[in-house]
Amino acid sequence: MLQIFPIREVDVRLVPGPWPLPETMRHAVAMHWQRLIADNPHLWDGRILGVQAPGTPGGAAVEDGVLRGLAREDAYSAFLTWRDQGFAEIGIRNLFGSALIASSDNALIYGVMGGTTANAGRVYPPGGSLEPRDVTPDGRVDIERSIALELTEETGLETSEAEVEGMVAVFDGPRISIGRVFRFKQSAEELVGRIRADLDQQEHRELADVVAVRSGAEVAAAGSAPPFAEAIADMFQSGWPVVTRG
Repeated sequence: MLQIFPIREVDVRLVPGPWPLPETMRHAVAMHWQRLIADNPHLWDGRILGVQAPGTPGGAAVEDGVLRGLAREDAYSAFLTWRDQGFAEIGIRNLFGSALIASSDNALIYGVMGGTTANAGRVYPPGGSLEPRDVTPDGRVDIERSIALELTEETGLETSEAEVEGMVAVFDGPRISIGRVFRFKQSAEELVGRIRADLDQQEHRELADVVAVRSGAEVAAAGSAPPFAEAIADMFQSGWPVVTRG
């Protein structure tokens, strides 16, 4: 079941310990990673944060407009092993930030992931998984800062150029997307052109292209997209109520 909640704040704290991967999955990580980098040597095994699943102690939950939860750190290779084995239930959710780029003519600008990434060809808002760099000295995970950094790194756009119109938490199975809407003064055509020009100047670009979308159907037509990406596009056009989808 996919759920969308308007939120005003995120309060996620990092706690010690790796993800609770089953022993057989943990043992499979090294071999699976070797297969992945043999096919795509551009992959890098960094560190990634995940939050404890809803229903577990300290798990992610929304209350009074605040998403709260506890995060743990593990290897990106462990995440890809978990993903490629079908996202078995391990008590963790892949929580990440999404920059929802809104144009003056009410389109959203989505990215098409480049061929050197682990999500080649997938279509969804610019953003990225949380990393140790997103943790403040007091242990808080600064998701808003992460979204701002990913926006600039991937598209060249700056949050200071836009008006922030709101934030949502999208619970989509093993994923939790924190989407923040940035309304720019340019039209969709102008934003797409500007981002493409920036992409052409990037030495290590993550996006192959960007597309303007105005509905979930348009997202699906643009390429392979996770459910949360389609749901956000439909939600954006209809407003900000809590949405539950089966």
